[in-house]
Amino acid sequence: MRTRVTHVGLPLFLAASTTLAAGKAPQPIDRFWSGLGPPRATAEVAPIVALRPPAPDRVRIPGGHFMMGSTPVSMQKALTLCRKETLRSFCDDRRITSRFRAEGESHSVGLDPYEIDRTEVTVEAYGRCVSSGACSPPGYTPGDARFDAPTLPVVLVRWEDAQAFCAFAQGRLPTEAEWEFAARGPRLREFPWGDTYNPRLANHGSFAPDTDDLTDGFAAVAPVGSFPDGRTPQGLLDLAGNAAEWVADFYDVTDAGFGYAPISIMNPKGPATGSHHVVRGGSYADGAAWLRTAARGTISELRSPHVGFRCAYDPGRAR
Repeated sequence: MRTRVTHVGLPLFLAASTTLAAGKAPQPIDRFWSGLGPPRATAEVAPIVALRPPAPDRVRIPGGHFMMGSTPVSMQKALTLCRKETLRSFCDDRRITSRFRAEGESHSVGLDPYEIDRTEVTVEAYGRCVSSGACSPPGYTPGDARFDAPTLPVVLVRWEDAQAFCAFAQGRLPTEAEWEFAARGPRLREFPWGDTYNPRLANHGSFAPDTDDLTDGFAAVAPVGSFPDGRTPQGLLDLAGNAAEWVADFYDVTDAGFGYAPISIMNPKGPATGSHHVVRGGSYADGAAWLRTAARGTISELRSPHVGFRCAYDPGRAR
């Protein structure tokens, strides 16, 4: 089936929608065996896997199954949230409703255990990668107070930059499924903290001519972990708002407008190819509907002041 990309930029949905058209065993030593009797059969022993506790800046997700994506009822709830915003008259626009439709169809996903960063990658951590020569500098001017402070999430980085940093950290970008499972949990929370939106629990914006919403105390990105009460039950921070986050998958939708096929799948990786990557979590410029754990989108900019990332890790990888 032919697919098409539906693009709605994270903070400026209507403007950005025009940017797209319509990712040994050792050698045997004879001397060692000399004088020994013939080998005897032994029972096979399964290899032992030592599970170390995750590093303090990571959270271990035990894996499991969950229903990924949104049902029609969930999409309608997203539209209801949108209609509470200043630009509510635009919420029924096809470009907005197609964004919610791209969260379907709800389907069963199984995931192996993994670890994921507790917070978004900071300017300080990313700077160490730049200093080593493994990462390209972010796209802001050094000393820019809006973005260049050690504890802020690094933004204005390309998807490729995020991928390079995670490799430097001996990890990788999380898949879209891993990101959603970390944010939603098996009980399918609407927001990382629960099922009810609370503007005090995230660095958010608004769907309005001026997307800034200073009621949360920040005009742009906030230091990571500034909203501890908005964490998940497992302790993950800033999965809603602050910086939106690159994930590994390419973004695409079917001719019907859905982002997923209605099938059970294990460890999905998303489309094999594409021109844009998925962005998750919403940013400091987004209203409540786009901070939900099932919300998904993409952007056309190579670097955005609204987008950062966090890394995932396979269990047992060195730190």
